Amino acid sequence: MHRLVPYKHPFVVAEAFRRLPYRLTMVGIGPLENELRRSLPPNVTLVGWTARDELARLFARSAGFIHIGEEDFGITMVEALAAGTPVVALDRGGSRDIVRAGQDGLLVSTPDVECLRDAVRRVASERWDPALLAARAGAFSRGRFVDQMLDLIHATLERG
Repeated sequence: MHRLVPYKHPFVVAEAFRRLPYRLTMVGIGPLENELRRSLPPNVTLVGWTARDELARLFARSAGFIHIGEEDFGITMVEALAAGTPVVALDRGGSRDIVRAGQDGLLVSTPDVECLRDAVRRVASERWDPALLAARAGAFSRGRFVDQMLDLIHATLERG
């Protein structure tokens, strides 16, 4: 999570970890930052703005990434996958295009504490292949986009 705004549900994410035996590092800045810091459980740390290289290191050593805001796309989910990290995401919007439930992570039906807590437990109990997760991120690479766009242009010109 990078922007601490209501639609990304940072309070739900933090609260879900309150009764879990796992640690959570939240990354973000925004209008909810101060209020969120005051309510964090002891196993949750909130770090503010983070440089891209440090963010990549955090993704790489994480057991999972949580994104329960509805986005058109959500590049951070792809970045987590590229680091070999499974994703827990809301089953709406762009996450449906990125996360294949059971293969790249889990999709939750609602941004609810218990629903998220269950998903975190499931992600922690399963084995995820970092190479397969990273390969999934390749489906959203710039190179693949350019290749597909060129194919589309050529096909259009040939029909023309």
